[in-house]
Amino acid sequence: MTRPMLVPEPDRAASVPVDSGQDALARAIWAHGSDRGVRAMEALAAMAVNARHRTPGRSLALVVRDPTLFPAWGPDDPRHGPMLAVDGCDPSFAAAHRIARRAIGGLDLIVAGANRFLDEADPIPAWAVGLTPVVMLGGFSFYRT
Repeated sequence: MTRPMLVPEPDRAASVPVDSGQDALARAIWAHGSDRGVRAMEALAAMAVNARHRTPGRSLALVVRDPTLFPAWGPDDPRHGPMLAVDGCDPSFAAAHRIARRAIGGLDLIVAGANRFLDEADPIPAWAVGLTPVVMLGGFSFYRT
């Protein structure tokens, strides 16, 4: 049995401005979750939209590009270069754009209002000490702070 393949939408992904919130979100969820599947990227996208709603006056692009939320936006992170270089011809990045578009326009039903996440493979940072995750999905723990 073969697995269904994601089909890129290069025209659509190429038409989204690189400095937009949708593109920043797609790049972040691709960098952090593309190796963990669509459900993990959906959860990351929902968490990012929640984080945006909890920081009035800041655009989605600014919230998502904060390396304390998505470490891949830090220039020293090993995912930073590939994240900036990926384009709509990559099927998983095309999927990330579709997920980002849906998350921006929809409700959070995946991460129970979480506005932070932690990769379970990483050490626990100071902000997460003493907190209980609201959801654990795709190798990520999601927190409401």
